[in-house]
Amino acid sequence: MKKFPIALQLYSVRDDLEKDFEGTLKKVKELGYDGVEFAGLYGKAPAEVKALCEKYSLVPISAHVPFVDMMADPEKVLGDYAAIGCRFVAIPYLTEEYRPGTDGFQKTIEGARLLGETAKKLGMTLLYHNHDFEFAKTPDGTYALDQLYAEVPADVLGAEPDTCWIKVGGPDPSEWLKKYSGRCPLVHVKDFRGKADGVDLLALGEGEQDFPTLVKTAKECGAQWLVIEQDDHPYGTPMGDMKKSLNYLKELGKESDMTKIIKAGVVGCGGIANGKHFPAIKKNGKIELVAFCDLIKERAEKAKEEYGTPDARVYTDYTELVKEDVDVVYVLTPNNAHAPVSIAAMKAGKHVMCEKPMAKTYAEAKEMVKTAKETGKILTIGYQNRYRADSQYLKSACEADELGEIYYAKAHAIRRRAVPTWGVFIDEEKQGGGPLIDIGTHALDLTLWMMNNYEPASVTGSTYRKLADQTQTGNAWGDWDPKKFTVEDSAFGFIKMKNGATIVLEASWALNSLDVDEAKTSLCGTKAGADMKDGLRINRVHHGRQCVEKPDLGAGGVAFYDGTEEKPADIEAEVFYNAVTKGTPLTVEPEQALVVTQLLEAIYESAKTGKTIYFD
Repeated sequence: MKKFPIALQLYSVRDDLEKDFEGTLKKVKELGYDGVEFAGLYGKAPAEVKALCEKYSLVPISAHVPFVDMMADPEKVLGDYAAIGCRFVAIPYLTEEYRPGTDGFQKTIEGARLLGETAKKLGMTLLYHNHDFEFAKTPDGTYALDQLYAEVPADVLGAEPDTCWIKVGGPDPSEWLKKYSGRCPLVHVKDFRGKADGVDLLALGEGEQDFPTLVKTAKECGAQWLVIEQDDHPYGTPMGDMKKSLNYLKELGKESDMTKIIKAGVVGCGGIANGKHFPAIKKNGKIELVAFCDLIKERAEKAKEEYGTPDARVYTDYTELVKEDVDVVYVLTPNNAHAPVSIAAMKAGKHVMCEKPMAKTYAEAKEMVKTAKETGKILTIGYQNRYRADSQYLKSACEADELGEIYYAKAHAIRRRAVPTWGVFIDEEKQGGGPLIDIGTHALDLTLWMMNNYEPASVTGSTYRKLADQTQTGNAWGDWDPKKFTVEDSAFGFIKMKNGATIVLEASWALNSLDVDEAKTSLCGTKAGADMKDGLRINRVHHGRQCVEKPDLGAGGVAFYDGTEEKPADIEAEVFYNAVTKGTPLTVEPEQALVVTQLLEAIYESAKTGKTIYFD
């Protein structure tokens, strides 16, 4: 069972950060924290901070940024934290002129609207972090904080309750969490002891707070993260207190009880749903399938019986399904429906897992990315080959610069005679193409991902329909119907990138060739090369000699032990679940998938016009 993630508000260890920024992050990870919440970058560039978080496997979940700093240049300031990877950004503290009871409080409300909308465009959520002064009563008897949350919509401004200052301000923290259930993705846990002239801030468990109840309530109210904060350390050291606080939460044993079950709806209950997603979701155990939609009602009903909850609903119209009380929507339809269903789901407040390719057209794919940014919803694409053991190993080698500059690559997607004859695979209207958009998309995605190069300069493409009219085909799945075969049977692309690199893409369902490979890549770098032709092979010169490295990627390695490897689809489901519930990074970003669709479309266009397609 996955642990409820715990982050550290770095203001708690600000003196340590000032002295040694990287060393402090390293120590925070060693203590056992899952993520961090920033309170300043200490002169570091966003790219440097992002790299350090990746180096030490800390999720940059959020940041506290002064209200006046954000208002001075919303796009720039918020953009810096978006570049780091922060899912949330919070107004941490109001100076006196902007507090409740002053004329400036209306400016706070108006500013929160502006900043919240800006954050949404950048794929983040704006939060408000309270102190005790927001619990001053308004003339109508309500709290000033209630006024803020009433006037700024929940989809624009979320809450980051500071449980210490709530209690100091008067309300019961657990009841306050219930009051704003669903609006509090992050909860600050902080302990204190009252004294005559204020409070002493203490490590968790040393003061007055009822944390067993608080943590349980946070779970029930939809919190995604607990954030430990201690502004001052009157009886200990910053790192010492942070260690004690984290250990206290662990000892409560509540972190293992914080597994969140998310509700999912599925649009499209055909082959890819039954062959890949339904088994992976079932194995995951933390995703409940509560709604099924398919144009063929019987397919949806069958899926419900086998994989759904007892009260799961069945639809034939996706516009009705997206109205359901679900957290995520799986879009597993033919390609022409990917964009409209995904966009409708995100606009309805749902996160989306969409099968590959991203969309039938580049314009549709751009609209999907735009909608994800505007709504702040997670969008990922089903390029599950990234999760294979050979792919993961090669990606690590590329990131470690073991291949050097990768200036030439091949994306392989070649079948000898294996045309899918079921469903809509050979229907151009529904799919937008044949092997290029079906299997070529996987090979191209792997290649771009390994190169970390998403800036194309030009594309020249060729498509062929040379075997589609044959009748005695020797096809793996039986003879195809030439009348229904309206897509290419082979496609080839020559791609030039802006940095001068070259990619050759080959894709075919039916080619008279014994050189058969699918969802594979070959890379040529200045230090080494790699391919997936015979398992993963890395070729290099070592001690003046040519050599080939073939890493053992199996799950075994122990005598008499038959290891079990995780399936890529299972890993994909877990990554998506963690992104939704914990804010952890996606493996497949929609912006990356967008470039894949852009290049596929350009190959088709080049083949049609006979011209090279150039990009600005």
